[in-house]
Order: sequence, then C-alpha cells, then structure tokens
Amino acid sequence: MNNKEQINQIIESRGYSDYKWIIPYNDIVVAQWVRFKCQFGCNDYGKSGSCPPAVPSVEECRKMIYEYENAIILHFILQQQQTRDEKHKLMSELLELEREIFLTGNYKTFLLPHTECILCETCVSEGTREKCVNNAKCRPSTDAMAIDVFQTVRNAGYEIQVLKERTEIQNRFAIILIN
Repeated sequence: MNNKEQINQIIESRGYSDYKWIIPYNDIVVAQWVRFKCQFGCNDYGKSGSCPPAVPSVEECRKMIYEYENAIILHFILQQQQTRDEKHKLMSELLELEREIFLTGNYKTFLLPHTECILCETCVSEGTREKCVNNAKCRPSTDAMAIDVFQTVRNAGYEIQVLKERTEIQNRFAIILIN
C-alpha cells in the first residue's frame, strides 16, 4: 500500500468521503485581497492568535504553502450556522486526522481548518501568538493564510457560490498540507 492509499483509508475510516488530492503550487491560490477581507470585513480581526495580524505575511504564507508537494481538500456541507460546540467538535476531529496522517511518516502535515480557531471558550490571546494557551493545537484557517478558497476549490473541481442568506446550505473546505 502506498502512502496516499494509507492516508485515503485513514480519512475514510474517520467518515470523510468528499475530499480531493491537490498539488498546492498548481491548485492553491494565495492572494493579498483575502488578507484585506480579513482586515476590513471580519469582526474578529485582531482578536485571535490564529488570525491576522498574528499570522505570517501573505508572502510568507504563500512560500510555506508552496513548499508542500501534496494537499487534501476536505469538503463539508453544513445545513446552517454551526454552534460553538459543533465547531469545536469538528475542529478536534480535524486535528486528530492531522495527527494520524502525521504518524504515517508525513512529518510536515499541517491542517488549515475551514473556520477560525474555536478551541477555547474565550480566546485570551488578544491577537498575539505569545498569549495563546493552545499553541500546540491552534491552526490558522484557510482565510487567515490568505487562501482564495473560492478559486482554490474551483481549481480542484468543486462548485461553490456566494451565499445570499446565512440559512442557505454552506459548502465549507479545510485543507491538509502533506509531504
């Protein structure tokens, strides 16, 4: 069994069936406008240790992502806004998946979740990494890493549209970088 087959088995054993392998340099789009949307469109800007400005620059994000040879896009369909408990459960499951892939010998495995960090009831980081109490598990989201999720998932063959209402079915995507 090759490593991708082993990873596929791990992903599927955890109940994920909608995922695709991609090549980061070819498929993941990192763009400055995404960071501007965080800065000038997100109520949580500057409040978390895993969101801008507490994350590397766009250029550093691009450089780090493009160092990877492979990645997996995991697709989730959410019926409506998730509760905090639901977000926490999914984040914990994704971190467990990241660890299991890491243990196959892919020591550079790194999760970019579909949402901001939700590990703590109340984030005490005050927008800095230094004050984060969950540094070992805290991960920047795809948006925080300046990934144009719409174009990236389209590059992978998924359809995605802008939602007009919060009650519409949401297509959400996490990325696991793998070498």
